[in-house]
Amino acid sequence: MAAGFAFAKRGAVRYRCGRMIGSTFADFTVLDKINHGGMATIYLVADRQGQRLILRMLLPEHRFHWSRLRQFRWGCKVMAQLDHPNIVRYYGSGKYNGLRYAIIEYVEGPNLKEAILRNDPNLRSNQRKLLTGMAAALAHVHERGFLHLDFKPENVLVAKSYDSKLIDFDLSIPRPTRPRREPKLAGTPLYLAPEQIARQPVDERADIFAFGITAYEMITGRKPIAGNSREEILEKYGDFKDHLRPPRALVPDIPHSLERVILKCLEKRPADRYPAMSLVVRDLQT
Repeated sequence: MAAGFAFAKRGAVRYRCGRMIGSTFADFTVLDKINHGGMATIYLVADRQGQRLILRMLLPEHRFHWSRLRQFRWGCKVMAQLDHPNIVRYYGSGKYNGLRYAIIEYVEGPNLKEAILRNDPNLRSNQRKLLTGMAAALAHVHERGFLHLDFKPENVLVAKSYDSKLIDFDLSIPRPTRPRREPKLAGTPLYLAPEQIARQPVDERADIFAFGITAYEMITGRKPIAGNSREEILEKYGDFKDHLRPPRALVPDIPHSLERVILKCLEKRPADRYPAMSLVVRDLQT
């Protein structure tokens, strides 16, 4: 928890998402609403010293929903154990007027998905920097004993300096010592590894595959496969090589070395991928 931050606890719920802007919430001034999802609302806030931060507030309708509360608190617990320049910094969490919240680093800039959709020309000139940062962030997550399991462009922020910042650890799990089958299929299907879609045991190589899809999309502007359902995606994974076009077939002037890294991350069989994210970082740096 950062020095000087007071994480207050109060009783009855009085705040509602639409009335937050301009108010004071747990000693933070709410400046703007940034995003609203199915789990939480994201606000830009300022502390007493004027530092801008992000307030992530669990939706009021989830305050008595045990699984949502547990997921939110788990994401905070994971972030508290991470410390890397390519991961948003976590400052602490609390409960104020009955609402559960977390305070994290504010990154001025879009997420990677938004940057891809608007064809940001600087993605190309900073591609190696962005990819190395994302890979280093995932390597750190794995080294600290977790899998991310929801790696996708929406969960990567692009700072003004074109440094990448990994976010959203609600679906993370402890890193298993050997591949393990998860009881529930979670995450966005188009970024899940074949073994996840097929409900087979997973390990850090599932994150490596998701990194490969994200890298492919950032470089080419399209996903390696498309589908509207788990069944359609699973069917296409059956003959993945027929659907997967090498990145240079779409963008001929990208370096051969970069294409090799992406394609090795995207091997259908986990045994054929990189065994560790640190090796992806190594090859991106050479």
